[in-house]
Order: sequence, then C-alpha cells, then structure tokens
Amino acid sequence: MLFVGSMLGLLAPRSAIAQSDTPDCVAIVAEMLTPTPSVGAIRASAGCPSSGPVTLANRWSRPGVRRATERAALLEASSLMRDARIYQAVLGLTRDETRPVADRLAGIKVLLGYADEGTGVIQQGAPNMRNAGSANLVKGSVTFTPDMRSDVKRELYRLAAVDHDPDVRNAAKRASESLGYVVRRDDPRRERVP
Repeated sequence: MLFVGSMLGLLAPRSAIAQSDTPDCVAIVAEMLTPTPSVGAIRASAGCPSSGPVTLANRWSRPGVRRATERAALLEASSLMRDARIYQAVLGLTRDETRPVADRLAGIKVLLGYADEGTGVIQQGAPNMRNAGSANLVKGSVTFTPDMRSDVKRELYRLAAVDHDPDVRNAAKRASESLGYVVRRDDPRRERVP
C-alpha cells in the first residue's frame, strides 16, 4: 500500500515535470495504476525516465496472471530502460517459482538483455537493438550497480541448475551459456527434480 501511495505522488504534474518527465507521463502513470493498462501505455512508459521505471517495476511485481499482450509490452518497455528498480522487480519475479512460467521466461529475457553488455532484448519482428546502439535506451534515475552483469550471470546459472520448472531451467541455461556460463550436468548445486 505504501508503494501505491508513493506512486500517487508521481501524479502531480509539477513533480513529474521537475524530474524530467514530459507532461504526457502524468497521464501514462495514471493509466499504469489501473488494473489493466493499455499496451500503448505500457510501451509509452519507457519514455518517462522518472516515472517509467517505477510504473514498470510495479507491473512486474504485481502478482497474478497477466495477458500475453501485457507481458510482451512489459518485456519491450523494460528492455529499453536501464534502471535498477526494474531490474530488482524482474529479478524477484524470475526467482519466484510461484509466479507464472510465462512471466518468469519473459523476466529471463529482460535480465539477459540487461547483462548482455547493455543492449536491448531482441524480440521476433522487433528491430535489432544491437545494431541500433544505445541511443534508443532510456536511462532511469537509479543506475545499476557495477556488478549487475555478474549478478545476472550467477542468477541465470543458479536458475539453470536448480529451478524446479524445466522450461525456466532450459531458458536460464541458454541465457547463461550466451553470457559465458555453462551449466554442467554434474554441477553439485544442481538438484534432482522429481
């Protein structure tokens, strides 16, 4: 409840403008606080450097099942923003085995994009962010820690070794390998899944 209360403070136009958000961001925040924001609002939040990370982190942290279109928009918007609040929310969701597998798999894609030298997530049909450079990325006000890339590599390795869901394990394994961490079959941390 405190989190929602702090988000409501972002609705004041004066504070949004003062923090370098455009006036449109006030309307985007208002829609992002609704139970089912539009895909357009989710995507547009990536252009709001101050309020965007807060609203995107809030959407990732929201429990329950989400529509595939919402998940895709969250993946796209989050991959274009570089902010530790989104990273922490996505990391928490990805670790939580009670969350829907589709959400956790989307979270792995976001984490991989964050750790892959700061390039965006490449989605089918989307422009290749690696070729676009970092000009399209929006930096939030809470920067990543210097060891974020190592943390993501370790977390993906851990998920690949011990997660109970085979789809999450396989996705984390592929992501971990793409970052240079190969999960061995005889890894002592690897648990046998019943």
